Amino acid sequence: MVDFLLEIGFEEFPTGYINKAASELLEKVEDLFKRERIFYRTMRKIYTSRRIGVLVLGVAKKQKPQPIVIQGPPKKFAYDENGKPTQTLEGFLNAHGLKLSDIKIVKTEKGEYVIATKEMPAKDTEDILYYEIPKIIASLEFPKTMVWNGNKVRFPRPIRWIVGLLDRKPLRFKYAGLEAERYTMPNFHFSFKPIRMEKPREYMNFLRHGGVIADPNERRKIIKNRIHEKARILKGEPVYDENMIEEINCTVEYPDVTYGEFDQEFLKLPEEILQSTLRALGNLIWIKGTNNFICIFNGRKKAAQNVGLGYARVLKSRLQDALFYYQNDLKQGIEKMLEGTKEMVWLEGLGTVYDKSIRLVKSIEYFESIPDLDIKSLKRAAELCKADLCSSMVREKEFTALQGVMGYYYARASGEKEKVAIIIKEHYLPAFSGDRIPITKEGAVLALIDRVDNILGALLSGQRPSGSYDPLGVRRNAYGIFNIVDQHKLDIELLPIFWEHLKLFKKDIDKKMVQEFLIERAERYLEELGYRYDEVDATIYNTNLNLYDTRLRCEALKDFRDKEDFTKLVIGQKRVRNILKNIKEIGEVNPELFEKSEEKNLYERGQEVEKKMTPLFAEKKYTEILILLLGLRKDIDRFFDEVLVMCEDKNLQKNRLALVNYINQLFLKFADLSKIVIEGEKGKEDSKPKT
Repeated sequence: MVDFLLEIGFEEFPTGYINKAASELLEKVEDLFKRERIFYRTMRKIYTSRRIGVLVLGVAKKQKPQPIVIQGPPKKFAYDENGKPTQTLEGFLNAHGLKLSDIKIVKTEKGEYVIATKEMPAKDTEDILYYEIPKIIASLEFPKTMVWNGNKVRFPRPIRWIVGLLDRKPLRFKYAGLEAERYTMPNFHFSFKPIRMEKPREYMNFLRHGGVIADPNERRKIIKNRIHEKARILKGEPVYDENMIEEINCTVEYPDVTYGEFDQEFLKLPEEILQSTLRALGNLIWIKGTNNFICIFNGRKKAAQNVGLGYARVLKSRLQDALFYYQNDLKQGIEKMLEGTKEMVWLEGLGTVYDKSIRLVKSIEYFESIPDLDIKSLKRAAELCKADLCSSMVREKEFTALQGVMGYYYARASGEKEKVAIIIKEHYLPAFSGDRIPITKEGAVLALIDRVDNILGALLSGQRPSGSYDPLGVRRNAYGIFNIVDQHKLDIELLPIFWEHLKLFKKDIDKKMVQEFLIERAERYLEELGYRYDEVDATIYNTNLNLYDTRLRCEALKDFRDKEDFTKLVIGQKRVRNILKNIKEIGEVNPELFEKSEEKNLYERGQEVEKKMTPLFAEKKYTEILILLLGLRKDIDRFFDEVLVMCEDKNLQKNRLALVNYINQLFLKFADLSKIVIEGEKGKEDSKPKT
């Protein structure tokens, strides 16, 4: 066994690129080892601001041999009438270097053939890595790249060194004008002298002496520990989230901590402004309850004081600007900001931001049936929710993300009810996947309406998402709607809300396109929650895009799908679908035309089930509904066993088709069970078009 180290060193990366690039590199190296059958014990991801890499321990020197099956000539041509090998068989053996003892006769669909099993010679791991690693590096994807030398290789920043070490031997492959060697670089705050690597297992320790903690997980723990140690000394609580920690982790190689302070007068700013200012300046962490901040920096301890003082000087001017904007906005008042939205274009051809607010107010009437909803506060919040877009604070690029948050403070300062201010603050949530959702029901409703307006506006302006193209975040808005509806258990049909809201634009759009997009996104959302694609497919068209209701139906299907009776019932529904598939006109059932007891029994049982199902639908008791439908299985089986549906008598045929359709419609009220994929049946998961 040997070890393998790959490290790509470069000038400092944008923080958002590093973890993703390192993860992609790890994934591709893992795939290479699996594809080439190279055994290894452990594989670790490496990244800092100046390097990404992979450390693989316990690597086999050769790939695992692979047996291959070779089909030879048919038996009748391989042996003569005396059972002796023919020239045809001998030619086959010579061509593949085989002996008679290596072959056997196997019966196939086409007859009996000579079959041989041969082991492919195992390649050296070194040879595989030498040729494949440069291809992997070239295949890494980035949002933006650059060219820095005559090789015209593209990468986010210039590559300055490559380490490719298998045991004690450099691989010496070439990429971007560089040859893979055994030399890596330390933290430039510690030294500029290259570090010679003798073997991969020394990598972590050797780099640590050079001021680099290459393991991102270890570095992350150090960052958190040092933040909390310093916060205890400063007698406060650090304010940060995991995204900030990851950004810091991608900017330092050897984290150390220092602190600084700002003037007490800036504590009169809202907390969100303080945090945004500190974060924008370099992921500085505010110590809540104090006028201190913490800075994680990349360097030696002796630089700590200068780092803290430097940030404090720059921070003072930024906070002075923020305080000026905030106080100016408070003097202006939210009503004046609202007037400003009348001159602010929302989307070309779709009016102003003020027009958007009016649409939000008008759409609230579609939600009045929701119990305990404060309609008055909701309408006032809808009117004011976009006013802060005309504030000095939100117009400043550094504080754009505080839209809604600033509206909360300005509404409170203008004397609006606390409930109104909270709704304004919440209506931008969730801002991204995994973000928190509005706590209040009113905030959830306004957030939902705002996203309906955003989606329709984007589609009306021709900005339909395609591939990675989604400049107006249409997919994100759809996901936000489903998340809000799901978390708040809002029992509402979304499609009618979209169609009613569309009328407020006074413009036409292809409704089928909108519906297909929304249903496709809803399917994705439910599948991410753990429901199978066929369960979602079977239920989603029954509810007019009521996500809450669809999820309850999926849950019932999920509980029953492994039962034997359910599987037989699904097979029966597929049979029904095939029978009815090409029938254009189906009339009503006439019980007087029943000839057999199986027809009568099925019809009467169907009516009995229908009567019991009706109140259960109102109460959404889908498990009980499914039990009732399962109870029809034996009657359905007897009907198909004893009754010929497509008989010669046209009147009987039409009546029996009507009976089959009647029973089918009972099932369709709950779900289209014919779309459930049973074991051994090919699914359609990969064939569905994705938006």
